[in-house]
Amino acid sequence: MRRNDRGFSLLEALAAMLLLALCFGALMHAAGASMALGLRSEGYTQASLWASGLLDRVFVADFPTEGIHRGDFDDEYHWTMQVSSPPEEAAVRTSTPLHLYRVELTVEWKEGGRPVSARFVTVRTVSTRPADTPTPAVQGDA
Repeated sequence: MRRNDRGFSLLEALAAMLLLALCFGALMHAAGASMALGLRSEGYTQASLWASGLLDRVFVADFPTEGIHRGDFDDEYHWTMQVSSPPEEAAVRTSTPLHLYRVELTVEWKEGGRPVSARFVTVRTVSTRPADTPTPAVQGDA
């Protein structure tokens, strides 16, 4: 019996198909994980944009009172802001009367039915000087 040396044997073809299937499965898993991370980062990006806008409004407009404040950005994203003063030991003495506030903003939303949140913390100084009090001149001003 003479063996034909042209082509691949059945075993070689099956091994190649198995290797191809394993590589394709790994590729599909990586693509699925990449899509899931993309969707998750989209949620965090949107939360960050909402938080940035709210904190900008807080710093420009009237500063909220100490305590907990809640609100909604839209039907999906909700926020909770906690404004507090640090202990007196943390206060910094300056020539201009300033009050330091800690602002903690938590943005919450749902992703795939699960609650997700992002927390943003910053501090803000607010002048305690009455509006009609003149600002003291700095040495060197003419």
